Amino acid sequence: MKRLTLLAGTALTAGLLVAGLAVPGAASAATSLSVDTTPSPSPSATEHDDSVAGETYRGDAEAEALLVATEDRRIASVRAIANAADWSGAAQYKPYRLATGKLYTLVLVARDAPYTIDDLQALAPRTFARQPDGTFLLSENIVVDEGASLELTHPDGLTLHLASNSESFVSIITLGGSFTVKGTLLAPATVSSWDITTGKPDVDTTDGRSYIRVVGGHADLDAAFFSNLGFWSGATGGVSLTGTDALDIETADLATGKDQRIAEGDAANPEVFGQELIPADEGAGLLPIDADLTSYGYVSALINNVTFDGNAFGLFVTSAEGVVIRDSEVRESLVDGIIFHRYVTNSEISRTVSHHNAMDGVKLTRGTSGVILDRVTSTDNGANGISLNGRPLADGPSATGTAVGSYGNNEVSNSTANDNVRYGIDVLGGNGVHLDSNAVRNNLMGIVVGAGADEVVVKNNMVESSLKQGIAIREAGTDALVQGNTIVGGEIGIYVRDAGGRFERNTIENVSNHAITLIGATGASVIDKNTVSGAGPSAIDVARAADTEVTRTNDDDWRSTKPLDVVLRSIFQPLTVMWLFLGLLLLISALSSVGRKHTGFRHPYSNLAPLSSYSKGIVDRDSLERIRRGQTGKHV
Repeated sequence: MKRLTLLAGTALTAGLLVAGLAVPGAASAATSLSVDTTPSPSPSATEHDDSVAGETYRGDAEAEALLVATEDRRIASVRAIANAADWSGAAQYKPYRLATGKLYTLVLVARDAPYTIDDLQALAPRTFARQPDGTFLLSENIVVDEGASLELTHPDGLTLHLASNSESFVSIITLGGSFTVKGTLLAPATVSSWDITTGKPDVDTTDGRSYIRVVGGHADLDAAFFSNLGFWSGATGGVSLTGTDALDIETADLATGKDQRIAEGDAANPEVFGQELIPADEGAGLLPIDADLTSYGYVSALINNVTFDGNAFGLFVTSAEGVVIRDSEVRESLVDGIIFHRYVTNSEISRTVSHHNAMDGVKLTRGTSGVILDRVTSTDNGANGISLNGRPLADGPSATGTAVGSYGNNEVSNSTANDNVRYGIDVLGGNGVHLDSNAVRNNLMGIVVGAGADEVVVKNNMVESSLKQGIAIREAGTDALVQGNTIVGGEIGIYVRDAGGRFERNTIENVSNHAITLIGATGASVIDKNTVSGAGPSAIDVARAADTEVTRTNDDDWRSTKPLDVVLRSIFQPLTVMWLFLGLLLLISALSSVGRKHTGFRHPYSNLAPLSSYSKGIVDRDSLERIRRGQTGKHV
């Protein structure tokens, strides 16, 4: 059996109470849970370079990261002791309480019937207390163990405040168990962090904040409202669904043959928000620990009519299968709205709105496949409306031997992505992604496909008023199908660089540069039956692409507006210059003859003497010679 590696040198100490009686306890030490709890590299970074990266996370990175590590150690400690209690028979199907750091943790063990609000009031009358205004205040941690279920419902509507301030915060975590929160449309259940010193939700994440996490098992959330929860990481980000991954856990055994005693001091006698609890007994005994954290597998969830407001991550999901989100809303998240982080398969988001989040509205990261987004609205987000990342988890040999294959087969249809700071829909890598019948308006760019994405289908979308390009395909495969889209406005309607495919039956209107541009290695691309209008140097720009076929383009309404330098370059070609020079010479010659005096008609040979005149000339010379001799009397 796999065991949990517990590293020496930690300050976490746990005491175990079962039905008010001491049970042998053990000090637990640092470990890491076999769950991928790390979101993006940091909440303020994107997974690819771009000038627009969303709003900056306003918490304290160093302090919050340390708190995340502390929470991981606490969860591992609780699970280790829970396993030991099960192994020894100490729990015997009775809930028990652990002293963990500043706060106790109430562990709900497996049983057939779900735990209810009434059970919590009986088990923790001082830490699950009804307030004068009818709300409930939870001031200790709750862990729902494997095989147990916690149902939070109330006929009059439930308002649950999770105590959270600068000193400490509480959480509700399931470890293979089930978690249910249900209200009604008229009286939704409400769960939020609560600062008892101010009487308001806790909005400061720098010292941590209450959160809910389902590890393995199942979550059923219906007609509920979750607000102002979570900090820094996905796992502690607000409401998170985290299955376990397939990585092995190193083995070690705390049962070293020595007694593991309950320590005295703060850890054995915590104060929960000013309420001193019964201290743990100082009894001693050997506690064998064998924690198998890989048994939970994937998490599943049904989320219906739920609002997530002001959480760090609105809803964070990883290592999950069969997650269904319907008719819900996510807003004002400090990082992403909805994020499917790793290994989320066969899941669905439909009729759901995600808006005014600091980064992406809906985000599928690498390792996610088989996800359908239908009638999703993602607007006014700090980065992208919808992001689909299907790139491999590794691009070569890695320490864990991660496969280098791409992910994909995700679909976005009948959805809206408007007024986002960066892109409406962003596809990074992957294969078989379908974008069908979506409305994308008023983004920096409308639909962007890149990073080696293959077999992408972009059809029947309406893309309007993009600042730069309507549809862009860059550094991707040469097998894309871009068909039947309507693009209105922007500089370039369809922009393709080092990618290609078929671009047919698209309608492009009112663009200001080119309707369609292909550049670089575009393969045997085909541009066919497109109708374009607008103004610019040319409607179809393929001069810098090879092997591209352009047929049957309707560009009757295109108005060419080539800049002067382009016109001059097209005119002053070498042969053109030569002919212009010859023409100029003829013109100069013609102009030079203008203004000369004309004396009428002159015979063309008038300046030529006849042969007879030459004969007469000879005779005359002889005569002249005789005359000279007569005059001089000498022979000359």
